[in-house]
Amino acid sequence: MQTLLLLGDSLIEYGNWNELLPGYLSFNRGVAGETVGELSARLGWETERTAEPDHIFIMSGTNDLLMGDQSFPAILATMLPRLKLLEPESGITVIGIAPMRLPWIHENVLESVNSELKETAQRAGCFFLELSSAFHMHCRPVGNPCFLVDGVHFSPHGYSVLAAAVLEHLETLF
Repeated sequence: MQTLLLLGDSLIEYGNWNELLPGYLSFNRGVAGETVGELSARLGWETERTAEPDHIFIMSGTNDLLMGDQSFPAILATMLPRLKLLEPESGITVIGIAPMRLPWIHENVLESVNSELKETAQRAGCFFLELSSAFHMHCRPVGNPCFLVDGVHFSPHGYSVLAAAVLEHLETLF
């Protein structure tokens, strides 16, 4: 069975990944409220806790963005090479920021940050998983909302859309 290490903030922590990603053994290392810098600080410890995962997913930056910090991809740029050294046999995928609909975060900001995240991941020899297409295709504010009332956290439907995107990505890798 392939093993997955999922690192990130509450969007990772609140997911029941072993249920959402059947056929994979998932280690959930999400920490609610965490920034990319805080994830970077605990990176070594987290990789020691999980013996050689086949693939690592990183979904972080939402809290940075919510606090008005758009520079977090620079931290990720230093973190990814370290992670590759810590886990040389593991594939690594950076998951983009989900298309939140918050009045103070313009869609252009999300596009710009995701573009920078993609470039950062690719420069480090990692994969990037873009979420906008899947969320725009499968989510509707009425009937099939992907976000809870706060506009940030995923609804059960949002987690199923995310999980389907992750599973599709994994199929291309394994």
